Amino acid sequence: MRKTILLLAVCFSILGVAADAQTKQPRTVREFFNLLPQKYFTLEGCQPSKDKNCERARREYIETFLEVEDAANGFWKSGCDGAQSCLTMALFKRPNQTYVVAVQTEFEMGSENYFLEYKNGKWFDISSQIIPQFSKNNFYELPQKGTTVGVFKKNAVDDGITEKGEKLYDLLWENGKFVRQN
Repeated sequence: MRKTILLLAVCFSILGVAADAQTKQPRTVREFFNLLPQKYFTLEGCQPSKDKNCERARREYIETFLEVEDAANGFWKSGCDGAQSCLTMALFKRPNQTYVVAVQTEFEMGSENYFLEYKNGKWFDISSQIIPQFSKNNFYELPQKGTTVGVFKKNAVDDGITEKGEKLYDLLWENGKFVRQN
């Protein structure tokens, strides 16, 4: 009977570790990059039917385009070319030890910003919930050091092309949320 109880305890322990590994929250900017879905950052050359989670395409992208991986500051910057978008990511740590993942993609016609949450294996766009007056018409400049996000107006240049315009204000990261500073 004792052997059976001990065996059951070991089995439940192993199952618990396996379940934790599947729902483990990412902690580094590279771990978040490796989980980032195509919806927020398209990896050119990824064929999901042949490349699970675009792992091969991610490795090739890193080898070709990675410029800055600052793990200590939770910052990532990688370049681009004509077809492949550029990517900048910054992590903002909440008091409960979870993260807001700021993502900026830049491409030939302009840029897009997302403020995301990764929870229970799923991504959620929380931009309008966490950014006061969030607008797709703004450019959010992500910091490598510190936690202040510069907010700039997007200017229409020509035929749908936009570029960073005048500075509007700063967003300060305080106690797990962004606060507007004029």
